[in-house]
Amino acid sequence: MDQNLNAARVHNAELGFNTSRMTFIFGNASAIAINSFADLHSQTQLALAAFVIVLNIASFLSFDTELQQFAAVAKDSAGENSHYLAAGTKTPWGAFRAFCFLICLVLAVTQVMAIYS
Repeated sequence: MDQNLNAARVHNAELGFNTSRMTFIFGNASAIAINSFADLHSQTQLALAAFVIVLNIASFLSFDTELQQFAAVAKDSAGENSHYLAAGTKTPWGAFRAFCFLICLVLAVTQVMAIYS
């Protein structure tokens, strides 16, 4: 496979992952700030909890998609002579996907618990 094509695919996956990461960080940080500084009533608690749950589900799905793309590029490029791609074929992509799921789940649960406490 053409190395320039694979470099473009890796670059696109990296941009997508960075966008997902920034949405995850700033979305959850803003939810924590709102919960900390706002006087939440039952309706606003429900809205903030829904936002946190939707944000973390969307973040997980986005992280998972980008990690699958990284894994696909690594598999497609396994025969090429590149140290970068050699490292990509040895990377435990499934473990990273599980870790992203765990982080999104833990953060959503703890924030919902904090909202309703």
